Amino acid sequence: MMMKDNISTEEMLLSGAPAAPGIAMGRTSIYRRNRPTISSQAIADDEIEQQLAHFEKALEEARKEIRELLQAQNNAEVRELLQAHIEMINDPDLRKRVEIEIHKYNQPADAAIEKVFGTYLDLMENNQQGMLQDRSVDISDVRDRLIQLINNDEEEEIEEGSILVAAELSPREVIEFSEQNIRGIVMDRGGTTSHAVILARSMRIPTVVGVKDASSSISTQELIILNGDHGEVVVNPTLATRKKYDKIVTRAADEESQRQKICAHPNKTSDGCPFTLQANIEFEEELAAVEAVRAEGIGLLRTESLYLRHDQFDDEQKQYSFYQSILDKTAPHPVTIRLFDAGGDKFFDLGQQEHNPFLGWRGIRLLLDEQALLEQQLRAILKTAAAYPGRVRILVPMVSSLEEVAAIKERVDKLKEQLCTEIGVAKIDVRLGIMVEVPAVAMDAEHFAREVDFMSIGTNDLTQYLLAVDRGNERISGLYDQRHPSVWKMIQKVIEAGAATNTPVSVCGELASDPVAACGLLGLGLNELSMTPGALPRVKKTLCSHSMDEMRELSENIVASTRVSEVKELFADFSTKSSYLE
Repeated sequence: MMMKDNISTEEMLLSGAPAAPGIAMGRTSIYRRNRPTISSQAIADDEIEQQLAHFEKALEEARKEIRELLQAQNNAEVRELLQAHIEMINDPDLRKRVEIEIHKYNQPADAAIEKVFGTYLDLMENNQQGMLQDRSVDISDVRDRLIQLINNDEEEEIEEGSILVAAELSPREVIEFSEQNIRGIVMDRGGTTSHAVILARSMRIPTVVGVKDASSSISTQELIILNGDHGEVVVNPTLATRKKYDKIVTRAADEESQRQKICAHPNKTSDGCPFTLQANIEFEEELAAVEAVRAEGIGLLRTESLYLRHDQFDDEQKQYSFYQSILDKTAPHPVTIRLFDAGGDKFFDLGQQEHNPFLGWRGIRLLLDEQALLEQQLRAILKTAAAYPGRVRILVPMVSSLEEVAAIKERVDKLKEQLCTEIGVAKIDVRLGIMVEVPAVAMDAEHFAREVDFMSIGTNDLTQYLLAVDRGNERISGLYDQRHPSVWKMIQKVIEAGAATNTPVSVCGELASDPVAACGLLGLGLNELSMTPGALPRVKKTLCSHSMDEMRELSENIVASTRVSEVKELFADFSTKSSYLE
């Protein structure tokens, strides 16, 4: 733990992304994970066995540490992520590669770990999918802890009851520091779907991420206020600011009561038209939030995280158990399981990288090439569908041609026939749908609609591809706007195709999480939206506050617009008309 000589007493406001709700006030502890020193000299042949023994001892000690944390935890979500940490330590591929570096190339144990883990981390760093970049923190932590154990380095300690400020944290670190009763967490980096953030939410630790240079601009023992609801950090708050936040805390309790009232209200517009709101999730630990907001099922279950859980990725039964746990906890509602949609070059061939993974080998393109992977996942999903009739839907990502649709339908039908014989059922009731995220599919939506049971519009990628904007490129990120009139015209075309063919259409992209956009989507003719659980109460409140005539007028004006600025004005005007339920 480091301290600065000069601590400013002037109030300073820092902004980031809200990650775990709640407000905390307290003194700071600055945590900087020490990067261990790595040996630079090759070892002699007669030292190889000793270095292999050091590596084996470090693995065992790391496992022991995690097991001790496991024994002290009753929280199921925390226990599951700790178990994932153990499985990472036990990963046979990583172990084998480290042993080869020691035995074949005479690398000391710490240098071998650094090199092997570094290869995986470099690939993840180059992957433009935020989910995978977030998970690299977990792997970095395992690497650093193994090296620390080999070199007998000590980890830093923090003050009891402080607000923790760090560049980034791993799940293990969050759990260990929670035992010091930390009041909140501020991170320079990290995504809102990272394991560390999911743990913080589960443990009710207010958290703000993406606060640039927080760990270098905030000093130890400074007084700060952390607002996990709005992604704000106030450093050295004045007396007036502290009083303001005391009122905010009181108001938050009232708003929580209001949110519960909203969630209990029927899903109907002000003139009585019903609608369905579902949740987008990736992990089982998110189901508590899904239940709290009374989502009517899972509109998007992402399965990419299974790539980083080798025990599930290559085990049909464990995949089935994962799907089963989701179905059990969401009864009687439907669950839409999206097939793997990770960039294949990052996991199937460490020697191959793609310059633009968003336009590369991913989604259905990858799956049709990797038949064993596709069959394993489909079998697990279809077994789940057999156990939960009528509740499972399969969503195929990155579709761009009818040939791909025909190929996946043929594979599903063949596996259904095989499994009916294997498990002794007459039929497996499952619906097959596609993501509409490639403009070519949206343009020809009616033909695609005739071939599938449902369509789900992925507005994130559809916007990116339609506007030719890389949403991960900071230089042009301002051009990425889902309110663009052309995006709405494309969505309207898909909805009309669904109506013409009697094919259900929903939206599962970020657009559905915007309350005004949700009204516009209902105005276009949708009645099923899926979003992050946290967004559902706000969206529901707005939908319940307006009539279908108001929403149709909004959508007509959006589609008639020619500029993004015009749509922004429509959104702003409509937002002022929204009100809380009485």
